[in-house]
Amino acid sequence: MTDSYSEYERKQIAQQEYNASIHKGLPIKIGSGKNTKLIGTVRQVITDKTGLNAYVVESPDKKTVSILYKGSEGIGQEGSKVDWIDNDIPMAKNITTATPKATSQLKSAAKTLNKVLEDYPNAKIDVYGHSLGSMDAQYALANVSDVNRISGAYVYEGPNTYPALTDKQKAKADALKYRIHNYIDPKDFVTLGYVKNTSNHKFDLNSQNAVGIVYHVDSKSRINPVEQHMWGGYQWNSDGSLQIESDSSAWENKYSSSLDAVSLGMYNFSTLKSQRKKDGKLSKNETFFLDSVQAGLIAQGLVTASETVKSEVETAKKDAVNEAEELFQSTKTAPWGISELSIDEIQEAFAGAGVTYDSIVTKVEDHFAKKGSKVDEIATAYSQLETKIQTGINDALAADSNLAQEFNQWSVQ
Repeated sequence: MTDSYSEYERKQIAQQEYNASIHKGLPIKIGSGKNTKLIGTVRQVITDKTGLNAYVVESPDKKTVSILYKGSEGIGQEGSKVDWIDNDIPMAKNITTATPKATSQLKSAAKTLNKVLEDYPNAKIDVYGHSLGSMDAQYALANVSDVNRISGAYVYEGPNTYPALTDKQKAKADALKYRIHNYIDPKDFVTLGYVKNTSNHKFDLNSQNAVGIVYHVDSKSRINPVEQHMWGGYQWNSDGSLQIESDSSAWENKYSSSLDAVSLGMYNFSTLKSQRKKDGKLSKNETFFLDSVQAGLIAQGLVTASETVKSEVETAKKDAVNEAEELFQSTKTAPWGISELSIDEIQEAFAGAGVTYDSIVTKVEDHFAKKGSKVDEIATAYSQLETKIQTGINDALAADSNLAQEFNQWSVQ
């Protein structure tokens, strides 16, 4: 999955939810000067009696439509009563008691998302939300009519709605898990219901029983709790990335492509299996079809994961060799201010101590060559497995025209 915006830019997009002058036809831009980017144009401003405030933004190329769910109105402001009394407080109770129930605003948010999918059938959908808007977005995604149309979701400082979802809704949220990026500031009192594992083991995922990949923001403290809640504690790196505490999000994000292929694929497989079952039974051909789909999904996930590791090793090799080259170049300079020695004399002295190009650079290259060879071997094995599975399916289809006809029919459903 590609990402054309930095984390800082995604946050800027989400902040547009609170743009007091937002209206239909307004061009949405972020950044300033030469760094200004046009996100798109506001096509719809949605409000209703549940307190829902949402904005539909269409990108200039019409390939992406973003939905921005606004958070709660400030206490005492118009609309605050319905946000806090009818939605925030009841949802906090549902989350803390693990009661699978949603408020009227969250249900309205889900209807809005599905209506956007209907209104823009050729577009991919991005979803944004902050605070109550994050809960709106999480619940909407757990009820989306077509999981495959969701390109990405970016939610901030909202309670974890996962405990308040039904099993069916949780399954859909899990399918989309690696397309949803859920940012929480641990110093923000609003972020209820998340659990951070402290074992520092990458497989003890902090995102379990949550909607999306959960990022624990490495934030600074703000005296004003409202400022803390409104992204005030976020700290940004020069490349636009967000400073995150040590948690499993880095590992999950790194392998999100392969994890997404499996989680979304297995959800579609489960849906397909339910559709194919008749009276609780599957025919021999249906069983073969479903088994082939499942095997293909797992193989695809393994191939994608191995490609990620391969790319990672190649990057690490390049960086390490560059550092080794720089280190070797430093041996051509006299240490400790000794200027009487020539370059040849200096290198001869280093060589006498075993410090040579081979011992510094070549050794690093050899080290990574071995790792790269092992990764290539694994990647090739997974690729061959995927090919063998497809070859076996093709051979079966070639031998049975009825099976081939059924495969073609089921594959397009």
